[in-house]
Amino acid sequence: MNHQQIFYKAIIQGNLEFGNEKSYSKIQTLYTQRMETLYKKDVIFKNPEALFIPESYRLQLGRHICNTSEKSWKNTISLLEYCAQFSFSGTINAWLTDNGKILQHFAIEPMGEKSMVTLYQEGKKLSEQIGSEEEAIKLFTEAIEKYDRHSQAYEKRGYMNYHLKNYDDAIYDFKKSIHIDDMNASAYYGLGRAYAIKNQWNEAIQNMEETCKHSVALQPLYWTARRFKAQCHMELNDYERASAEYKLFTTRQYGKTDPNYKHLPMAWFNYGKCLFAIGRLDDALEAFDQSLSFQEDPNGGVPKATLLTHRGIARKAAGLPDYIVDLRRASELGSETAARILAETV
Repeated sequence: MNHQQIFYKAIIQGNLEFGNEKSYSKIQTLYTQRMETLYKKDVIFKNPEALFIPESYRLQLGRHICNTSEKSWKNTISLLEYCAQFSFSGTINAWLTDNGKILQHFAIEPMGEKSMVTLYQEGKKLSEQIGSEEEAIKLFTEAIEKYDRHSQAYEKRGYMNYHLKNYDDAIYDFKKSIHIDDMNASAYYGLGRAYAIKNQWNEAIQNMEETCKHSVALQPLYWTARRFKAQCHMELNDYERASAEYKLFTTRQYGKTDPNYKHLPMAWFNYGKCLFAIGRLDDALEAFDQSLSFQEDPNGGVPKATLLTHRGIARKAAGLPDYIVDLRRASELGSETAARILAETV
């Protein structure tokens, strides 16, 4: 009996660096041997010459999208994880999907006893603990001293400097990270956030665009960058572009565990403000209603008085008599703006 083989969509991107000719030559040989003998060439990447870059001692995948069988997918992940044991730095993300749903995700990083690897991994753990930023910076710095092409160590050190408000140092680190690995989406995002702190909104927008370009829509980071890009456009009073970004962000479906979910109330609110600014009053009212629908959620981030004030103003502009209900409720909740508009109306 013949069974039809099922194929899934795979997205794989990233790189691994092997630091010197000895390590590079070794893994290049081992990759070919394991692919041919252990996996019988049933892998996604069958041509090592297209993957290995001798000038930089790197395994470079770029972004690869293909259809694959589950067996070929498993063999490929196993082979890449094997390669990572010999690498100095780098990261590979791989998703197996079916009709837009993530079935499996792997984040492959160097693991092993090399000094730059252990220092980076220790720093990474500390970077997730509030109050350990300085210690984490020391470990990332030591990792960089051991291997100065460690894009991820620069990136993580950049975030630690950002949290410590060392913004110039953060910008330096993010730029170094990107110079080494121009596909490091997280470094572009960090650089954009640092520029935003300095009110350099155009530079921030550019880096959010790069974040989206080098991430995929399956990643929360992609949508985080879209939302932040919208905020930057608002700061420049470019409400048309801001509303376009908020439209994309708010129409995306997020699970409650997705880090973007908690930002929906504020995103809908800002979307409403942008729509109001460009004269789309009916759409603005709908956006404010959507924001208000999240108010029972503990993550709701818009003060109710503020939201009711803006919805009341939009209703008034649209010629709806019930605007006064919103403004009265907002005034009762402490909105001075609502109280002033009510006083002027009377």
